[in-house]
Amino acid sequence: MLSTKMLGIGTIIMILGILIIGSHLFQFTTSPLATILGSFIATGGFILMMLGFFSLAGGEFGKKDLLHAGDSNAFSVALIRCMVAISVADEHLDDSEITEIARIYKHLLKVDTNEDMIRNTAAEMQEHGVNIQGELKTVSKTLNKELKEKLIIASLLILAADGDMDEGELIMLDDIRLGLGMSLGQIDKIKENFLSKRDLTQV
Repeated sequence: MLSTKMLGIGTIIMILGILIIGSHLFQFTTSPLATILGSFIATGGFILMMLGFFSLAGGEFGKKDLLHAGDSNAFSVALIRCMVAISVADEHLDDSEITEIARIYKHLLKVDTNEDMIRNTAAEMQEHGVNIQGELKTVSKTLNKELKEKLIIASLLILAADGDMDEGELIMLDDIRLGLGMSLGQIDKIKENFLSKRDLTQV
């Protein structure tokens, strides 16, 4: 990496300049030019070293920004975990729910998902306690409005899959809303639109 090379070369040049200055201070050389030359070299090395450092640091900060608004990876993870959270709200996950989660996932992302992965995710969430609100708060800023709405719609589809919306599932849906930082008004509007369709192909 260029920034790493700049940092290394700059450090070597700066040390060389310091050694030249030191040689004059300790009278290894009596030439007055040694101090000037050493200072010039050390300064140049320091500048090169700083350029390498800031270039390297900038690259690292840039990596953190890769997860931006609308990032598909954040959405795909959140999608699975939202649907699983709704499904296990009654502390039970049957095969039909797993199939429905996989179906909705494929519809929204246009890719298949492994049903074993869904089972493993559910087992992990149940073992450690479902905290979908907290999880979503960590990724909500990386999701745009459209993706947040799709997470709510996917959750509603799972919630309505068995034709019975129990209290635990509704509480979980509200946790999802809070995690995404959405208002009750926004959710009511999505619900209204959802109830007018109730068809996955229209989502």
